[in-house]
Amino acid sequence: MSQTSNSRRGVGQDGVAYPNSSGIRVIIVGLGYSGAAAAIECHRKGHSVVVYEQWPGISQLGDIIGISGNAAQIVAKWGNGSVHRRLEPLLSYWEANNIRRFDTGEILYPQPMVGYNAGSGYTAPRGPMAIILSNHLRDLGVPVHFGKRIRDFFETEEEAGIIVDGEKVTADCIIACDGVHSKARTFVVGIDDRPYPTGYATYRAWFDAAEAKKNPKLAWMFEGKSDKMETYIGQDMHCILGTCSGMSGVVWNITHKDIYNNVEEEWSFPGKHEDVLEYIKGWNDRIHDVVMATPKAQLVDYKLCWRDPLPTWVSKHARIILIGDSAHPFLPTSAQGAGQAIEDGATIAICLELAGKDKVPLGLRTCERLRYARASLAQQIGKETRDIWHKTDFEQVKKNPQSLSMPLPQWLFGHDPQKYAYDEFSTAATSIEQGTEYEPKNIPPPGQNHRVYDFKAEDASPWVRGEVAPRARL
Repeated sequence: MSQTSNSRRGVGQDGVAYPNSSGIRVIIVGLGYSGAAAAIECHRKGHSVVVYEQWPGISQLGDIIGISGNAAQIVAKWGNGSVHRRLEPLLSYWEANNIRRFDTGEILYPQPMVGYNAGSGYTAPRGPMAIILSNHLRDLGVPVHFGKRIRDFFETEEEAGIIVDGEKVTADCIIACDGVHSKARTFVVGIDDRPYPTGYATYRAWFDAAEAKKNPKLAWMFEGKSDKMETYIGQDMHCILGTCSGMSGVVWNITHKDIYNNVEEEWSFPGKHEDVLEYIKGWNDRIHDVVMATPKAQLVDYKLCWRDPLPTWVSKHARIILIGDSAHPFLPTSAQGAGQAIEDGATIAICLELAGKDKVPLGLRTCERLRYARASLAQQIGKETRDIWHKTDFEQVKKNPQSLSMPLPQWLFGHDPQKYAYDEFSTAATSIEQGTEYEPKNIPPPGQNHRVYDFKAEDASPWVRGEVAPRARL
């Protein structure tokens, strides 16, 4: 454990400050991936943290979630490598994601999974992985209050606060990680900025593979030594299915047109097999077989909502900041929602550390400046990929199969957000104080194609590859 007497220099991208040494009190609202990352990283940088989550606990339902290498390198450091070791049994490795025609199953393009595979990223069942992160917060002694719905937010020039259970709770700042239906977003924007429907919804499922391995129709999923991932694409719909965690789990999701084009407060429901079967009529039999093998209790119907980029993530007095889906919700086809949320969490912790307790608002504004352009561009990739898959011209694909691939750009997967925050904080903060423009260096230069494929496995962080030996505990 390390500490510096000059808070403006910080402890560095791999450093850990003494607990509560910064004097900055932080309230975190929401315990999704952005909330967990923000809480852990704020604790690591010496801030005093408390978390409020509206749900009574972490759900085991869902499918899988990918934390690409740019964010996995952050998680790999937690607990002196102990979180990495707990995650390892859950991680998946695919030789490729075979993108197929919806009906015949013809392979159109074998998508490389560099950046998501074990050794270059983390992809695992979202529930079990979230539980590991939540348990690490418990191990750190960070207070987490489940079942607490925030009724309102408030701020002054000196502090920010929430109203929960009829009581006011205050801190130096609030990091709002309360998702696509964020209540904090309305406070920050100043209007009732509700999410709107994308026109799509997705069925999601993950279940233990023990019974599936006995099903002869699913034998193909368990051949060889690697996990399987297959993506079927067709008009206005795609299906991703396969195995995960060393073939110990079966996972699938189907993104389809949503006939109920409204957005309610609740957006996740139990799914019904008969509804799924209606959507996949005429699609490959393998999809039908996997759906029918899915336990009823493991099927979720999830409405995909969208919010356009905000004019700001920061409140009037800069005591509240939105991060993760609260600021920039991602579509599944981006495969970057969790990654960018974790980048947000690490960056805000560093910005608070470098700004210091006397300039918390500057820390929040600087975080926004470092993150806004990058998250917005990564967000756009999801819409682009979905449109490519759902409007496929199969004749054109024969001429350029790679056009179907989710991009694997070095600027996205090879980025070190913690180093970037330390390197760029002073420049970005000065631009705020002087009212000048800040030119981000964590996105491609103007005019350069952002959908490229130049990230390689050897570019992955040694933390994610498991090559950094745990340091002695002090």
